[in-house]
Amino acid sequence: MLPLALFTHLRFLGILMAGAYGLINLLLELLAPLTDGWTHWGTTLLAVPFMVIGMVHLVIPLARRTGK
Repeated sequence: MLPLALFTHLRFLGILMAGAYGLINLLLELLAPLTDGWTHWGTTLLAVPFMVIGMVHLVIPLARRTGK
């Protein structure tokens, strides 16, 4: 059986990964109409600021509250 600290850490990481995956896909879908014909690099350059803000203010606090 996993020690409690390791289990808690793995649960926290799982919530972070799921949140990051969902957030980046949502952002890319929302930006798709605006970035039609852009290169992959241009689209991600536009998405990164929103991704960082979403991670810092939404996903990480949520993971801290529910991952304990």
